[in-house]
Amino acid sequence: MDAMQRLRSVVPARAIPGLVERRVDKLWQAPAFRAAQVRQMQFLLGESERAGEVPQLARAYAEQSMLRSWLRWHPRAITQQRVEGIEWLTTRRDPERATVLSFMHHHRFEGMFASLKRAGADLTVLAFADAMAPEAPAYLRQHMRVVGMGATLLPTGGGTDAVLEALRPGVTMAIASDVPGRTTVEFLGRKVLGSFGAARIATLANSPVVLVRAVRDAHGHHLRVDPPLEPSEFDSPQELLSEMLRRHGESVLAWPEAVDTPWARWGHLEEE
Repeated sequence: MDAMQRLRSVVPARAIPGLVERRVDKLWQAPAFRAAQVRQMQFLLGESERAGEVPQLARAYAEQSMLRSWLRWHPRAITQQRVEGIEWLTTRRDPERATVLSFMHHHRFEGMFASLKRAGADLTVLAFADAMAPEAPAYLRQHMRVVGMGATLLPTGGGTDAVLEALRPGVTMAIASDVPGRTTVEFLGRKVLGSFGAARIATLANSPVVLVRAVRDAHGHHLRVDPPLEPSEFDSPQELLSEMLRRHGESVLAWPEAVDTPWARWGHLEEE
């Protein structure tokens, strides 16, 4: 299996979209495959204003997922994304404070960090320790290699205290906002279990939260860096988290098929 994963680096990047389209055409004939894709989009969008588009978006989701699995083996194709608003992580940030960068597993998120680095941002990414282990599957090791092209990796094993210790003045700590946790949150109209980590850490450290979101416009896709959210402007970390998820939700709702495995990104309060 590892060898098959690595073979993906041999296929020219320009040939991958056509290859993926043909592969999905074939897989789409299998009812089980179609049902799996619909399940992902139904979980993400079933309580949103786009619930009626789930059948159509499921096919696009399948293509985006497969493209992502191939393109991680072609880092140059995903690490040069256009960035809008990089000044919020560079010239317009307070060098005397740490910053929390909130992101989601959306579109070419693996190449996000190197793209931000190319634009001038110096980043640390909070990463699951298991994903960094030598015995991790090849695709996961490659994922972490691409992420590490744009950031210093901090394993999650040390807990909140280790993260707070690492949040020295001038540090930008990237923390995913769509990972399973024990906090009940609302995302796109659905109650799910999410992580309280980024909002809690930002509040404890008095660090502004800067969202980085994947968006599309008339010129193609790019990364948008938002102006910071100040924890002191919210009555509680819970309210800060709600606003973070609301803003991320806008980008996801506009481009839902580009989300990575939504069924696995949240804890479940009910069976689908």
